[in-house]
Amino acid sequence: MLVAGRPITQLLSLAALQRGMATLSHEVVTGLDISKKGQDPPLRPDAELPQWLWELAEPAKTLNELRRTKEEELTFEQLERFVKLENRDKIRNRNADRAK
Repeated sequence: MLVAGRPITQLLSLAALQRGMATLSHEVVTGLDISKKGQDPPLRPDAELPQWLWELAEPAKTLNELRRTKEEELTFEQLERFVKLENRDKIRNRNADRAK
């Protein structure tokens, strides 16, 4: 099964697979049911799943990609991410300079 063009095993950690918490099945989504006596929901075809689900698997833009983008073209969420990553980068550089 592919999610965003990648095998689902790439999205699940190997440790989770080895613990048995995320066993793969072609019929149900194992581990998604949180009630004690409930059943795991059945898998549905990709066409039936909502579009936002596929957007979750897309990687966020990196700091360099955000720097190359014009500020007017950034969404509010991207602008927040840019400020957060820029602050982290400044702190990292300041700490590196102090360590020298």
